[in-house]
Formats: sequence, structure tokens, C-alpha cells
Amino acid sequence: MSNILQQIGAAVKGKVDGVQANVTAEETARIAAITAEATSRGAADTTLQSNIDAEASTARAAESANATAISSEASTARAAEAQNASDISDEESRATAAEGVLTTNLAAEATTARAAEAANATAISDEEAARIAAVSGEASSRAAADSALQVEIDAEEVRAAAAEGVLTTNLAQEVTDRQNAVSAEASTRAAAVTNLDTVKANLSGAAFTGAVSGTDLTLSGNLTVTGTTTSIETVNSQVKDSIMLLNDGAASGSNNANDVGLIMERGSSEDNVALVFDEGEDKFVCYKTSATSASTDISGDDSSAELMDIKVSDVYVGSDNLGSYNDFSVALG
Repeated sequence: MSNILQQIGAAVKGKVDGVQANVTAEETARIAAITAEATSRGAADTTLQSNIDAEASTARAAESANATAISSEASTARAAEAQNASDISDEESRATAAEGVLTTNLAAEATTARAAEAANATAISDEEAARIAAVSGEASSRAAADSALQVEIDAEEVRAAAAEGVLTTNLAQEVTDRQNAVSAEASTRAAAVTNLDTVKANLSGAAFTGAVSGTDLTLSGNLTVTGTTTSIETVNSQVKDSIMLLNDGAASGSNNANDVGLIMERGSSEDNVALVFDEGEDKFVCYKTSATSASTDISGDDSSAELMDIKVSDVYVGSDNLGSYNDFSVALG
């Protein structure tokens, strides 16, 4: 047991000695670092004191220069003030002299104005006398002109009476000529009507082999068109039929495969739209397509035809209501 304790004691002593050695070495290093820091700070303090002394010297030199400049500026200001006082005195003298000249000019101007006023009064009096004389002469001239005008009026009245007589005679002749012309026109029209009755078509059963054009056409019976294309270019078309039949003649085998419905033109920059019963699909379909009314199979003639959206409020399948958009939104919410 004593050997184990000795070993433990020896190990502990060895550890303590190692720690002591480490502490001694670290303390030595710290002392050396503190010494170096003290040396550096002493050198820095010396440099700082040198800089402070140089800055103080520079500040004293600048202060001396400023004092000199201030003294020079004060001397310059005093000289400028004295010059201003001299200039003000000179300006006052010139103003006094100008005032005297102005007073003299005003007196002369007043004298000239009074003389001009007297001359104007004389000229106005002379103008008034001249205008009175002119008005009197104008009155005499107008009286003479009125007399001459009355003579002309009397002569014109005589000429107008003579011209009226001639005009009455001419009007009577014109009436006679027009009556004769109307009678001749009536005879000509009667002959034309007789000729038209001879050559006109029998409207109870006429047949035309050429084109027929007119303005309005009203039929009390049926209208049958057996041509290939019927073009209607009215702005608004009114159709009284309650039910319209499309694809008439489909009982023949050649028409059974035709799509049936409507194609709507949308302009040159847009495709047409079609609402048709598609025979190939055996369903009603709404297309966007380049097909026209000449097509009999839209999806076959236009492979790029697109199905269109349809916007409705309610949808029914048979008697079952699938619900409205609002019902659908509420159900989703």
C-alpha cells in the first residue's frame, strides 16, 4: 500500500512541479510583454508631445497672421467709408443743381402750354365757323338732289307702267303656250300607255328568262326560289316563321351527311363561328372555324376548327336541373 501511495504522491508532485514551471514561464512572458508595451507607449507619448508642440506653434503663427489681416481690413473699411461720405456730398450738390434746372424748365413749359392753349382756342373757333358753312352748303346740295331724284322717280314710274303692260301680254302668251304643251304631253302619254298595254307582260302568269330588278316587291302568294344561292343583303331581316326548316331535301341520301345549323361571319381578321348539328358527332356543336356557308361538313372541311365556350345560367339534362353557376360556387365554398 505504501508503494501505491508513494507512486500517487510522486505523480501528484510531478504534476504540481509541471504546473509551477508552466506558471513561471507564462509569468515571465507576460512581464516581457508588459515591458515592451510600456516602451512602445513611452515612444508614442514622446511623438504625441512633439506633434502637440508643432501644432501649437502653427496655431500661434496663424493667429498672428489673422490679427494682421483684420487690422488691414479695418484700415481699408475706414478709407472706403471716407470715400463714400465724399461721394454722397458730391451727389447732393449735383441733385441741388438739377432741381434748379428742373424748376426753370417747368416754368418755361407752363408758358409754352398757355400759348398753345390760346392758339387751340382760336383754331377751334375757326373750325366751328367752317363746319357751319359746310353744313349749310350740304343742306342746299341735298335739297337739289332730292328734287332731281323725284323727277327720276316719276320717270321710272311711267317706264314701270309700260313694262307691266308688256309683261301682262307676255304672261298671257306663256299661259297659252304651256296649256298647248300640256295638252300635247297628255296626248303623247296616252299613246305611250296604249303602247305599253300592248307590250306589257301578263302578270297573272308571266315568265321571265332574264334578270328582273325593281324597288319594292310585295307578293300575296308563295315565293319559290330554285337557284343555287339566295343572297339577302338587308340591314335588318324580319322573319315571321315560328319554326324554320333547314337542309330541306335531306330525305334524299346525298344530303343525309350534311351538318345543319348557322355560320356567323365575324370579319376578315377573325374566324367565323358556327352553331350546328354535326352529323359526324351526332351532337349539337359550337365551332370557331374558317368554314363558310358553302361547307356541308365543318369538322371535315376545317381540320383546325375549335370548340367554343358556351355561357349559360342554368343547365338541364332532360327534366333534371344540373344547377346554376351560383349553386356551383356555393357548393365549392
